Amino acid sequence: MKRYLLKVGDTSTTGGIVIEGVDSCTHHGTALTFIGAQVVCNACQSPGVIAAQGPRWPDHLMGKEQALDGDLCLCKCYPPPVMIASQTDSFHSFESHNLAEMGYGPSGQSLTEEYRGNCDERVRVLDANNQPVCSSPYHIRTSTGVVYKGLTDSQGYCPRVYTKDVSKLDIAVGLQALERWEQ
Repeated sequence: MKRYLLKVGDTSTTGGIVIEGVDSCTHHGTALTFIGAQVVCNACQSPGVIAAQGPRWPDHLMGKEQALDGDLCLCKCYPPPVMIASQTDSFHSFESHNLAEMGYGPSGQSLTEEYRGNCDERVRVLDANNQPVCSSPYHIRTSTGVVYKGLTDSQGYCPRVYTKDVSKLDIAVGLQALERWEQ
C-alpha cells in the first residue's frame, strides 16, 4: 500500500484547498504540507486543518508530521472530507505485515474502528443522461438528525451514511442543498 505526500494546493473530497506548507521542504518546487496545516473548505465556507488518519511512518518536515493522502480535513463538513494528493511519486510504502502490526488491514482500513451502524446507504447524483455529477452540493439528514453535507466526488458519490436501523434519508442536491447549508 502507498500513501502519497500532500502539498500546498492539494484538495479534499469537497474541494477544500491546502494553503499552508513547509517552504523548505518541497516536491517539484511546491511546499509539502503537514498535520495541522490550514485548509480552506469551499463546501462549508470555513477554515479547516489537516488531521492524521490511517497508517504512517514517523517522518517529519522541520519538526512537523507529514500529511498524507487519505488524511482528513477538519472543517464544518460532516463527515470530514478526505485529502487527495496531486502527485504519485513521493509516498510512504507499507507491506501487509507492517499494516497488521499497526492495527490496519491490507488496504489501510482500521481493524479497531468503532461500530458505525447496522445499515448504510451511499447516494450517487446522476444527471438526466445517467452520468455522474461531480462537485455538486449535497445535504443529507438522517431520521435522527445527523447531517452530512459537502460536494459529490468525481464519480458523483456522497459519503456513505450509517444508521442504526432502516430509516428514510432526507436528501437535497444542488441549490436546494445550498439553501439547507445556511439553516
